[in-house]
Amino acid sequence: MKRLFKKLLPKKIRKNIRFFLLRLMKEEATISEGWELYAQDYKAGTPLGDEWSEPERIGLDVAADEIVPYLDRTVFEPFFGKCDTILEIGAGGGRFSEILLPKCKKLIAADTSESMIKLLKERFTNSDNIEYMLLDGRGLSQVKDNTVDAAFSYGVFVHIQHWDIYNYLTELKRVLKPGGKVIIQHANTFSEKGWQLFLGNVPISLNKHKLWGTFTVMSEELIREFAERAGLKLEKCVTDVAKRDCISLMIAQ
Repeated sequence: MKRLFKKLLPKKIRKNIRFFLLRLMKEEATISEGWELYAQDYKAGTPLGDEWSEPERIGLDVAADEIVPYLDRTVFEPFFGKCDTILEIGAGGGRFSEILLPKCKKLIAADTSESMIKLLKERFTNSDNIEYMLLDGRGLSQVKDNTVDAAFSYGVFVHIQHWDIYNYLTELKRVLKPGGKVIIQHANTFSEKGWQLFLGNVPISLNKHKLWGTFTVMSEELIREFAERAGLKLEKCVTDVAKRDCISLMIAQ
């Protein structure tokens, strides 16, 4: 059937049909499915994730290639330090995995997208302290209780819905050792840039299920409630670094 399809339709028409179907699938996709389609269709020459390094958009006063090192120096490294095992939820193309690897003896790079995992393996082919984990989008069932020293997620909680956010926080409480540390970046809807983004999402979101690429409404007050009810202590909400968003620092109680 596939050969017949190729034979009957010119390449240009096949490409147009594929593009249309991808757009349609992305429109109706769950959040996990949407990012899997994004990874499948990613053709840029730079590692996936680098295309989001836009300082002005996220409210950073550094060069694009300095975003991750700057966040590490000012937020991640002072809070995390060094530890045995770090779990990264939504490792994506690995731009943050790169700075997490030196901080631990083992990095569990987890994602719901098979294509993301494939890209990670290609990027870190020479790293022997990384474990790849394909998640089902419903939690961290593959991770045993009290086995993780720290957890990290950037560019994920901005997209997932409130029920998923709370569920992942309860799962983190389960898998973290007592005193384990958590860094999660999420939306800060009522910041100046966060509100601009929210307004931009209004016309494409009306009367629909949540689109996989839009930001979830979130505030410091709401993440604090979710964290405390999940059994995590919110130490600090960092809103003066990447000014559009919030980076929440938590500890497992």
